[in-house]
Amino acid sequence: MGIQPWETLLVRPSRVIYVENDPALRGIMTRALSSSPDVELTLSTGDAVEALGSAKVQQADVALLDLALGADQLNGIDLGLALREINPDLGIVIYSQHSLKNLARRVPENQRMGWSFIPKSGEMEVAELIEILRATARGIALMSEEVRQGDDAGDLLEALAPRQRAVMALAATGLSAPDIAQRLGLTQDSVRKDLSKAYRVLVPGDEGGDLRTRAVLAYLRIMRDQAWDDTR
Repeated sequence: MGIQPWETLLVRPSRVIYVENDPALRGIMTRALSSSPDVELTLSTGDAVEALGSAKVQQADVALLDLALGADQLNGIDLGLALREINPDLGIVIYSQHSLKNLARRVPENQRMGWSFIPKSGEMEVAELIEILRATARGIALMSEEVRQGDDAGDLLEALAPRQRAVMALAATGLSAPDIAQRLGLTQDSVRKDLSKAYRVLVPGDEGGDLRTRAVLAYLRIMRDQAWDDTR
């Protein structure tokens, strides 16, 4: 997935496609999103086919999708995958009152960057949802606690590409990016990109402080848990 430059996405409104099966909620959210200067709502519909056929998909930054769109339509996951076929840079936010547990596993591991799974809640402020949309548009994956609990250590490890695993394994030994590049025969820029992508998988939504340290700790916990499982 070729994520667009963060600087561009931070300075302009995020272009949003909204697909929601409930017409009452869609009306409320459409008005709320349309009133925000941080987003540009380019399409609001309850029809998955309409969304797929819209030219707005190519220019969109992120899609806010209901999970259950009706028995005769694609569900939100399948719609998100289909939209990604049209626009590989599109962030996907699955927003549903149904259980989100284990849903992340239905997204192929090489496409999970920029997928967020958020429960519908009357307690969530529109401003918070907009921050989620804008973060997901930048390629960050945000997940509720329920989704995190549904993904075991193996799933997180599988979400890393083979080279990202190799880079993280060396980073966990304390090697710097230049040292990792030399060890693997890669450019330093390639290593930094792989580290950045791995961080987003291992510590999704975390942009503050020492991100490398938290990602390394998360990686080591995964490896420890897998070793423990293998001995049981």
